[in-house]
Amino acid sequence: MTLAPARPADLDPHALATAVADTRRAGSLTFLVGNDVLTYRADGGTVTETAEPGAWQDLVAQLRTPINLLLSNALVFERGGFDQLAAWDRVLRYLHAGFPPYTAPDLQGRDPGATLTPEDDDDELRAQLETMGYLHVRGLFSAEEMAAANAAVDELAAQASKGDDESWWVGTDDGDQLCRLVYSTLRSEALRRLEQDPRLARLGRLLDPDAIVTPDRMEGSAVLIKVPGQTQGLSNIPWHQDCGMGGHAILCPAVSIGIQLTGSTAGSGNLLMVPGSHGQTLPYQWHSRSDVPVVEIDTAPGDVTVHVQDVMHASPKPTGAGGRRTMYVTFYPRTLLDHVGPGQAFNDLVRNRTAEVATLV
Repeated sequence: MTLAPARPADLDPHALATAVADTRRAGSLTFLVGNDVLTYRADGGTVTETAEPGAWQDLVAQLRTPINLLLSNALVFERGGFDQLAAWDRVLRYLHAGFPPYTAPDLQGRDPGATLTPEDDDDELRAQLETMGYLHVRGLFSAEEMAAANAAVDELAAQASKGDDESWWVGTDDGDQLCRLVYSTLRSEALRRLEQDPRLARLGRLLDPDAIVTPDRMEGSAVLIKVPGQTQGLSNIPWHQDCGMGGHAILCPAVSIGIQLTGSTAGSGNLLMVPGSHGQTLPYQWHSRSDVPVVEIDTAPGDVTVHVQDVMHASPKPTGAGGRRTMYVTFYPRTLLDHVGPGQAFNDLVRNRTAEVATLV
């Protein structure tokens, strides 16, 4: 049985030609789905195709992405490899999900490095978030509140153990070290109060007034702990979108708020953003190019960063002593509850396969 793949009706031929340009060295792309074969061939600015059921439909619907399929052992490469598939990814995303290839966005005269404050009104905060895909809000929480939160993190860190499904670990020359606590507010009343704080809810619902936090699924509210030095694993997250494992239609437009428990600089491992990249697809290995702007966000304790899940961002290796701590509270569309159950998360694929992901990176 051969099914015609779904695709948006209003594809821009110029945008499709831009996406296809990245595939020239990769050649054609063929999927074997059961006993059926699907091949994509680029001819100038057009693409010929057929489509099949099963995992292929998950890819078409962006429920699962190429790296998701790879890590879940749903792909076998008879010829070529992941690089060839990745080169075609933004063509597939544009054909079937309507994500256009990245072009420099119109920032409407706004400063991508601007710092806002809690005194700014909702319209200003929303406009900055919609334009850039992220916000930096100064001084949302007090030093005393951050000290109490750090004490709570210390308690959870002391209880964590590798393989407990409540934490992530990385290898170092001194042995395994904790780099992330997940489902943190199910075990800490102090962190739960932060998660439920109305100051966070105001920012988390700028785009969707009905958005909810999910303490018991999607890893709940997580605490990132940046480990210094050379590590083996995913302490330092490369360029990605938070829906990069799949589920964009389920998760987005989710908004993640990073409560800066310690503050951040390049030395402690800060956050990098590509302004205006949300809703678009950058080419494979785009970070080797010079025409994509990158903004580095330095923060103080008590600041928050806010970003939509599909903006391109990274959490690079600290250049100095490391140690950044950030608690991430994410506001999801209410319909997420219809698709993701307690204890489930797309990141389960990453947390349980850190060696494989590190090899790909």
